Amino acid sequence: MNKKIVPKTALLSVSDKSGLVSFGKFLKKKKIKIIATGGTAKTLKGAGVPVVSISSITNFPEIFDGRVKSVHPKIAGGILGQRDVHKKEAKTNKIGWIDLVVCNLYPFEAVTKNPKATLEEKVENIDIGGPTMIRSAAKNNKWVSVVVDPKDYKGIQKSISGGGISEKDRLKFAGKAFDHCASYDRAISTELEEAALHLRYGENPHQKAFVLKEKHKSFGLPQAKQIQGKEMSYNNFLDGEAALLCLYEFKEPSCIIVKHGSPCGLGSGKTPKTAFLNALKVDPLSAFGGVVAMNKRCGLSTAKELNKVFFEIIIAPSFDSGALSLFSKKKNLRVLSLEKYKPKKSFGKEIAGGWVIQETDLSKTDASKLKTVTKKSPTKAQLSTLALAWKAVKHAKSNAIVVAHNKKIVSISGGQTSRIDAVKYALTKTKIPSGAVLASDAFFPFRDSVDLMAKYKIKSIIQPGGSIKDKEVIGACDKHGISMVFTGTRVFKH
Repeated sequence: MNKKIVPKTALLSVSDKSGLVSFGKFLKKKKIKIIATGGTAKTLKGAGVPVVSISSITNFPEIFDGRVKSVHPKIAGGILGQRDVHKKEAKTNKIGWIDLVVCNLYPFEAVTKNPKATLEEKVENIDIGGPTMIRSAAKNNKWVSVVVDPKDYKGIQKSISGGGISEKDRLKFAGKAFDHCASYDRAISTELEEAALHLRYGENPHQKAFVLKEKHKSFGLPQAKQIQGKEMSYNNFLDGEAALLCLYEFKEPSCIIVKHGSPCGLGSGKTPKTAFLNALKVDPLSAFGGVVAMNKRCGLSTAKELNKVFFEIIIAPSFDSGALSLFSKKKNLRVLSLEKYKPKKSFGKEIAGGWVIQETDLSKTDASKLKTVTKKSPTKAQLSTLALAWKAVKHAKSNAIVVAHNKKIVSISGGQTSRIDAVKYALTKTKIPSGAVLASDAFFPFRDSVDLMAKYKIKSIIQPGGSIKDKEVIGACDKHGISMVFTGTRVFKH
């Protein structure tokens, strides 16, 4: 079949009523019978366009506040029936053919944009009969034309006036109709998924919170598979993100423990088990109730060590069955698998009146570009350990200090309001081995920090530099026989 069709009967049911009256008057002029639903019928009748109500076709009233009106065999049959095959059956069941369906859907997306709209209001704007009519007409495009966009009214009018709607145009409109329904369904699924992703609570139990989940080409915590445990909270997501972002710095088997958005343990090793044990040694007290993330598969031997400590969350690319069996004994423990993590290029925070947005700090420090500013230069081994400390200090909250020794993190201090306090805390919270190195996320404003480091036998420092007191700080290092390198890059993290 390849012929033009002039519709004899049109079914109109539109949410967007722009252009409706003029289009209805055109159909009237062409003596095309108009069937219409509720609000559409009212608008057309008010403009003097004769309309047959859908209820008079179905012999059944619109019920449940309009929830049920077009879902009926006489409507679906009139659209879907094949004229050359089902003619006799249609006559037997008193079903009249519908040749043109003009329909657009309830304004679901418009409603969801209203911040005051409740979930119930959103759900009530999910169209049921509309998609059914549209999809039916699009499927039966051999006989039926479907219009979902008021912008296409003029084209349809031109086609009808020119002898009918061609097969090519019916196919085009059918494709547009399916796309219209698909976009509509995607909007609904996204909204309902988001509604389902309400979190246990925000930063505190009295604060509501939810997570918005990106669907396409996103590799982050919202895409992780939660294998077991309680629902995630706002804090859980932030701590998990902090852990994964830091872990992204490492290729070798590594583990990070995060508490309150800042690392309290970081370790690497030949195996995930060794990496975890090295991370735990940094601050076992703070690790209690923290979030653990690993970049390699978690086996049973690693799980046995993890199971000795209370953690809120354990994240790994995958888990052995033995590990999962062991974790299952702790019903509240959240166990998440995330095969791939990729940080966003930028992030922001909403504030009163707008947003603040910045690039994610994915900077890498080239060891060859480090500037030695002291008389004494760091050894090769010290440089390697300084590089590790620098990776860690990037992810601790400012003011941040990290102490390391023999390629292992020893102490992490974050969130202090002065540089000297950050140094004091890092050096006093655990036993510092002689010959350790130290990283600072920003410059030292005074020499007092270096004088204190000397008492704890710190032998090398990595810091951005850039203070008006740099000369004084360098002089202090030279006095104490401490080597120091400048990165030229500050790595504050609030």
